[in-house]
Amino acid sequence: MDLLEYQAKELFSQVGIPVLPSQSIADPSELKNLHIHYPIVLKSQVLVSGRAKFGGVRFVENTIDAIAVAQSLFNLSIEGEYPKVILAESRYDVENEIFLGIMFDYVLKKPVLMGSSQGGINVEILLDNLQTCVIEEEFLPFHARHLVMKMNLKKKAIAPVTAIIEKMYDLFIQNDLDIIEINPLGVKNNGEVMALDGKIRINDDSLNRHPNLLKYLNKDQFLSTVYSCLEINNKSDIVIISDSIDEAIFILNHLEGKNIFTQKLYVLTHKNQQFWTSNINQVFRQIIENTSVKKIIITHSNQDNFVDALIEEIKKSHQEEINYKELISQDREERPTGTRLWNETPKSKQKTNNLYRCIQWSIRTFSPHLLSEQESLNLLPIKIDNNLDKILQIILKD
Repeated sequence: MDLLEYQAKELFSQVGIPVLPSQSIADPSELKNLHIHYPIVLKSQVLVSGRAKFGGVRFVENTIDAIAVAQSLFNLSIEGEYPKVILAESRYDVENEIFLGIMFDYVLKKPVLMGSSQGGINVEILLDNLQTCVIEEEFLPFHARHLVMKMNLKKKAIAPVTAIIEKMYDLFIQNDLDIIEINPLGVKNNGEVMALDGKIRINDDSLNRHPNLLKYLNKDQFLSTVYSCLEINNKSDIVIISDSIDEAIFILNHLEGKNIFTQKLYVLTHKNQQFWTSNINQVFRQIIENTSVKKIIITHSNQDNFVDALIEEIKKSHQEEINYKELISQDREERPTGTRLWNETPKSKQKTNNLYRCIQWSIRTFSPHLLSEQESLNLLPIKIDNNLDKILQIILKD
C-alpha cells in the first residue's frame, strides 16, 4: 500500500523528521481558511510519479490565485489519476536537494540504505550518483554515516543527514515498511535540512501488526467488494462489524488505547436489501464460526435493514443453542453415556457445537425503528444503543 505525500509526512513528523507547515485541502474553498502564510506551494496528491512535469505542483502568492490553481489541480488528470486532496505547503528555499531512501530487498532479504547527492525530478542524474549500503545484520549509526560519507556531502550536512537516515530507519523497522524515501531532502548551507517530498510503501501483510496504519487504507479499493475482512490480532476475542471504515478504525484504535485488541474487522458496504436477504446467513455463520470470538461490536446505519436481518440470525442461533442444550439434558436423563445422543443427533449437530456458545452482541445503530420488538430483544444476548460511547463502555466493562 502506497501512501500519498501528506500521509507520508504525517509519519515523518512522528519520528522527528522535519517537515514544513502544511494543510491538506479537499475543496478549493478551504483555502479561505488557510492556517499557513503565503507564498505557498500547492501539490496534487496522486500516487503516480512525475507530477511536477504534468503541472501538478504550482506556486501561488495569495488566496485568489490559490483557489483558482486548486480548482485546476482538482481537474488535472496525471496519468489517469485525479487528486482527491491537494497539499498546501509553505515555500522553502534550499541550496541543495538530495535523495534518501530505504528499501527491503527481497532477493537479499535485507534492508538497503540508498542516497544520492543529486535529488529531485531528474532521475538519470539521481541514479548516476546513487550510493547504497546493505544492512547485513543489526543497523548501527555507523551505517548511516558510512552512506553519507559515500555521498560526498558538505561537512555541515553530514551530521544532520546522518540523523535523518537514523530516523528513517526507525520508522522503516517500527512499521514493517517496504520502502521509505525522501526526495528531495532540502539542505541549506548552514546544515539545516527539510523533507520536501516523501514516499512510503507499507507491506500489506504487516497491517495486522500495525492498527495505527489502518487509517491510510485505500478506502475505494478496500470497499470495492460487498464485504471485506481484515485480520488484526488472532489472540483477541473481539470482532468489529461496520458499514463505515472510518468509524470502525476509530473503535479499533480507541480499544487499542485501552490495551484491548481486535481479532477481525468486517466492513460491509453493500446497500442492497435483496443481497442481505439472500446472503446474511452465510455472512453470519462465517463471522461466528471461530470459537474464540466472544464479543461482537456492530456499528451500522441499518439503511439496508442489515441490523434487522442480523438480529433474526442471532435469534435463530440463540434458539438453536437452547434446543441443543435441552437435547443434551434430556438424553442424559435416559442414559449417562454420549453414544445414543451421537447416533440420534442430526449430522449437522454432530459436526460441531461451535455455534452454540454465548456471544455478547453490542449494536450501535442510528435506526430509531428496528423491526424486532424490544420485548423479544430482551431475551437475547444483545445490547443496542445509538450512543457509541455507551457501546464501548459495555465492551470495556465486560
